[in-house]
Amino acid sequence: MPDFWPERGAQEQLSAEPFRVIELSVRRPSDVNRNSYAADVAEVIHDVQPDLVDIHEEPFSLASRQWLRAANALPCVAYAAQNVDKRFPPPFAQYERAALSQLAGISPCSAQAASVVRGKGFAGVIEVLPLGRDAAAYRSGGQSTADDPLVLGLVGRLVPEKGVADALHVLAAIRRARDARLVVIGQGPEETPGRALAGELGLSEAVDWQPWRSGEQMAAAYRSMHAVLIPSRTTETWTEQFGRVIVEAQASGAVVAGYESGSIPEVLGAAGVSVPEGDISALSSAVTRLLADEVSYQRRRTEGLYQVEGMTWEQIGRRQRAFYERVLARPAAVPAGRSAARVEFGAPATLLGGVPRPFALPLLRRDNRATRALGSLLDALSSSR
Repeated sequence: MPDFWPERGAQEQLSAEPFRVIELSVRRPSDVNRNSYAADVAEVIHDVQPDLVDIHEEPFSLASRQWLRAANALPCVAYAAQNVDKRFPPPFAQYERAALSQLAGISPCSAQAASVVRGKGFAGVIEVLPLGRDAAAYRSGGQSTADDPLVLGLVGRLVPEKGVADALHVLAAIRRARDARLVVIGQGPEETPGRALAGELGLSEAVDWQPWRSGEQMAAAYRSMHAVLIPSRTTETWTEQFGRVIVEAQASGAVVAGYESGSIPEVLGAAGVSVPEGDISALSSAVTRLLADEVSYQRRRTEGLYQVEGMTWEQIGRRQRAFYERVLARPAAVPAGRSAARVEFGAPATLLGGVPRPFALPLLRRDNRATRALGSLLDALSSSR
């Protein structure tokens, strides 16, 4: 693992673990897809003598390419969260194609991400492994719609695409019927305009802005929330890839409501409330109805608790071990390609505008002759090694 990663929430002091941890210096730390290790990773593999190499990186990343080249004939698996069928520029298109031909297994965090890698030609073992939760920390609260006031939650980076303004409008709508407040946990550039909007809506005293919390503090905060909002909006470059907040909130007894953006509906399942992306009125109405009906509310709470029972890290760890065993058994290849992927996993997510197979670089997305020609060239290059 990297010996340093300059990102909020990074673990600076390693916890004691029942296994060996090797820290290596990294070039381009914090650059998710273009970082690489400064050390000779082949020496690490020679020292460890693994049965299998699990590269917790996207197949198209520079770090994946580095470890795959060092692994030689060892079975390798990788992680995938990219749930949009993007076309990457050279050399990442070639890195991705080479990786998909060498990897024996991939563990995406969503069916949408699985659809992307299968659609791009990966014929090996795919096991969708969701992000999990700490069973000791995240447990149910005693939420009821009879509580006063009702507490809504918004947790995550405070950036435009996370829907801070949408959450404030939902709060304003609910407060027309009864007392409610919003707890916002996170930090980012949207906090200042969010505070200003709260003032304009007459909500300043009803919104509690809090910084990032520890895991135990977050778990306690979730248990005080009746509904957690996920009003994420797809952009030209991003859509929700999982939504860990959903799992943590449901395990804490809160009901989650959000937009049908990216993987949100998949992770929400039957326990959540979802409306078309960007429809603030529909989201406000849905949450208002939910919090006015104790029977429906408790049913969704119970469904949410049941839904995440199998999503503790211990249970996901057992599934991951079973995934490794399947890979080491060297099963036969399965049908790949975009048609096969849709049958097996459903459709990938789309970006703003709904363009199929968008360029990873937004400046290349104009629908003109030069861009179409470049697309054809990139497809041809990605077919080469």
